[in-house]
Amino acid sequence: MSAREDTAQQIDPLGALKLRPIPLGLAFFAGALALWRTLFLSDANVDHALTVLALVFLAGAIVIVAVGSSSMRAPLRRSHFIALVVLAIGAMVAEALASAGSDGLIRDDWGPTAVGLLLLSCAPYRPARDLVVATSVGSLVAAVVVAFEVPYFETPAPLLAYLAIGVTPLSALGVGAAAYSSSFVFQVRAWMARATTLNDEDASSLRPGIARSVQQDRVTGLNRDVVPFFSQLVESGEITADDSRRAGEVATVIRRRIVDDADRSWLEQAMLDVSPRGEVGTVLDRSQLAVHMTGDQRTAIRAIVSALAVDASTRTSSLSVVLHDDDPVVRALLRIESTSPDVAIRQRYAPYFAVLRILFADLHVDVNGSLLTLRFSYDQH
Repeated sequence: MSAREDTAQQIDPLGALKLRPIPLGLAFFAGALALWRTLFLSDANVDHALTVLALVFLAGAIVIVAVGSSSMRAPLRRSHFIALVVLAIGAMVAEALASAGSDGLIRDDWGPTAVGLLLLSCAPYRPARDLVVATSVGSLVAAVVVAFEVPYFETPAPLLAYLAIGVTPLSALGVGAAAYSSSFVFQVRAWMARATTLNDEDASSLRPGIARSVQQDRVTGLNRDVVPFFSQLVESGEITADDSRRAGEVATVIRRRIVDDADRSWLEQAMLDVSPRGEVGTVLDRSQLAVHMTGDQRTAIRAIVSALAVDASTRTSSLSVVLHDDDPVVRALLRIESTSPDVAIRQRYAPYFAVLRILFADLHVDVNGSLLTLRFSYDQH
């Protein structure tokens, strides 16, 4: 399992999913800008093959942003980001080569601005250090491109002036992306630290009440099974063979209840807690593998199980979770019957899938007929 990175998408997946239209808008705006300048501002003497290649490279980078930000394909990994940067810089270089010798105005070049917009669109999905490195590399290539084009510009000016004009859009947008990523992560981490402190304080104050609740639950069980039996013995004034048999049955019931409570995993308890219609799903976890999930993973599984259980289009009794020991990981399979079509299920549970994709990197969602299946794995800690 790969470690979670310091990105908005991985520490606040729901927030990143809600903000997704903004990065997508920036990426598509980069493509629209490149297309508009190519069609209406480019010289007639440009190399059309290289121009098309530049647009294809840029389109590939935009597709990576769209796919990497999707709840079904998240997160945007470093390898994907590297591919995006290579394609974006390739588009910038191809656009410069296409107009070599005929580009008299630096403002007609869309390459640096498009690369900067793509880096800005990746701000929620990559750590600040990756964005800084990509900005540095992109700025260096942009500087070389500008230096190559300077002899063909119509207006004479110092090289440094042209470098500032040509590199600034990319470097400014890239630095802005890194600043956003760093600031977002810092603020969320600080909020989580405060929330953890408050949760610890709340847990300490709630512990006595939980102990009393457990005690009351045990007393209720005794009142239901033991007290009537002893009351009957007191009233009869003697112990018969039937009383002895009944005493054995009561002892067996109490012993079974205690053992069941002790052996029940948090996942089995969660399945019982989210069955409002009295239909209880099943958990197959003979080796108590659920205990190896982290706190965040448990929370996500509780959430998706709860949502599936109360969904009117699902049959709660068909909900099943199977955990298989495949050391050093645990393979998990979650299934439930649903009457909703594939598209509706993916849309309805997109926020849940976005979180699960971050916590379980190999999550696979399959809708086959009436059966929704989730497959994922996690480390055995």
